[in-house]
Amino acid sequence: MAREDQERKLATILNGIHEGYLPPTVSVQGPPGTGKTLTTRRVAEEFAARTEELAVEYVNLKECRTIFSAANEIHLELTGERKKSYEGLDGVFEGIWIALEEYSQYTVLILDEIDHIQHDSNYDPSDFLYRLLRGEGKLKREIDLSAWLVSNQLLEVDLRLDSRVESAMSDESVFFGPYGEATLTALLAPRLEQAFRPGALSDRVREYGIQQAANYWGDARKALSLFRYAGDLANERGLDEVTRTCLDDSIQTTDRAAVIEKLSALPRNHHAILLCLCYWLDPVTGEIEQPVSTAEVQRALSESSLAKLELSERAVQGILTDLETMGLIKTWIESRGRDGRVKQHQTTFNPAWVRDALDRRAATEDDE
Repeated sequence: MAREDQERKLATILNGIHEGYLPPTVSVQGPPGTGKTLTTRRVAEEFAARTEELAVEYVNLKECRTIFSAANEIHLELTGERKKSYEGLDGVFEGIWIALEEYSQYTVLILDEIDHIQHDSNYDPSDFLYRLLRGEGKLKREIDLSAWLVSNQLLEVDLRLDSRVESAMSDESVFFGPYGEATLTALLAPRLEQAFRPGALSDRVREYGIQQAANYWGDARKALSLFRYAGDLANERGLDEVTRTCLDDSIQTTDRAAVIEKLSALPRNHHAILLCLCYWLDPVTGEIEQPVSTAEVQRALSESSLAKLELSERAVQGILTDLETMGLIKTWIESRGRDGRVKQHQTTFNPAWVRDALDRRAATEDDE
């Protein structure tokens, strides 16, 4: 199995039930495409199927833009219904505790894409987790809840949790590292055999593609995308089989698709700051100029139609920090001699993709 060590650790944590204890939180962390969600759900649900005292619920927070919507998504999973906005966050959590009273002695709540709760400007992520871990309704009803927080980032860095929440969390953490070449081969070989007709993907080219995927990402989903794009490219070029060149030429396409998916899910204010990072153009070539200083970001914000957002200097600094934490930009201090020191920012991807992501998001919203 590809994730035996992680499965063993998750099962050991669950076995604590037999000694009367489940940790208040379990942090499940690692890059995208490393099997976090699939492995965690399977281990927990299989354990619950043979353990009467345990119930497991899975909630994906990927589409949640606010703390209220995240809590409401949990309520929906537990009860089949959403709370109305006028009931507020207190009303949603009260409904969660009432629902959990009817559950087994212990409940594991798997919260996937927990990173998304950082984007709410009205609530601090720490408030959400504090309510979940030490909410009055939970304590009053003596509910044994273990929140399993599935994240693509390190939670303490990504969410910048305050001390009261950190003290309420346990130290239990399971890390899913990137897949190596051997593991990707085991995972992908049967799928690639089904995806391509005989002779269309030679063993040598398949091995090369898996090696490239391991070197670039260690991500099973991106690896599959790489072969899919390479197959499409071979068809466009009228080739009978996928070549190494097809794979090489599909690496950027794979990267672009992954980045645009991530960008499309960002809040609007984050999009605005990314647009400011792409605001300055070379007067000769028309190409986007980077790096961009913080002052230039502020200037772009004030000169463009984005000024109507009325983002404060502090808000801009916070969003830049968020984007750096998410790996979407890199930031450094540049010394300019007598002119002092300037903080510079640059996207970690082709900046033209920002517009592509916004177009994709607009098309999605139009469809809805």
